[in-house]
Amino acid sequence: MQYCPKCKVNIRGNKRCCPLCQGQLKDSELQMEPPFPRIKMNKVSNITFMKMCTFLFIALEIIFETINIMTHREHSFIGVVMLGLVAGWVTIITTLYLRNNLLKVITWEVFVAIVVDIYIDMKTGFLGWSLVWMVPGTLIGLAIATIIIAKVLKLRLDEYALYIVFDILMSLIQIIFIRNGMNKFPWPAGISIMIYLILGVAMVIFRFRDLKNASQKMFNM
Repeated sequence: MQYCPKCKVNIRGNKRCCPLCQGQLKDSELQMEPPFPRIKMNKVSNITFMKMCTFLFIALEIIFETINIMTHREHSFIGVVMLGLVAGWVTIITTLYLRNNLLKVITWEVFVAIVVDIYIDMKTGFLGWSLVWMVPGTLIGLAIATIIIAKVLKLRLDEYALYIVFDILMSLIQIIFIRNGMNKFPWPAGISIMIYLILGVAMVIFRFRDLKNASQKMFNM
């Protein structure tokens, strides 16, 4: 930065003389900002991070499937690890894509966790712990978390009613496992179904208008 004592102006760059009066310039102690703002670029964008995660996921799936084929599928834990990788990848992608919708992220993560736990239970001899304890306990926790998050974020019922409806449908699927005998101790599942049915009835009776508005928003009715 240079200074013209005659014109009393600061001049950018390195000039031999003042462009206004052609006088002698002096070095100025004033440090001015650059003419163009400096934009700070993120080291890794979200899209690049998603691509990296997807590549790593596919590469690991190929490696484990190759090992599985070469060992004639003797190691059952490899299938569990591969499913765990799928669950991890879905969780990462869902979190990045739905990062502004906490309820949707939690709902999808719970759904993935339920599928993974049931698969692991079946692959390890199916002791039934997933259907007896994990699924009903997770669904009850999801209902509590949904209501708490909605209250903290001050959401209207029509903004999260459909998540509760989806949770109700997931809880009703437990009836299939009870009827075919896969759930040997149906009390926890029955209690979770009962809680969700009561919650659903309360929404229909007391907040039907909000439920209708939520349906209209979703289906553009």
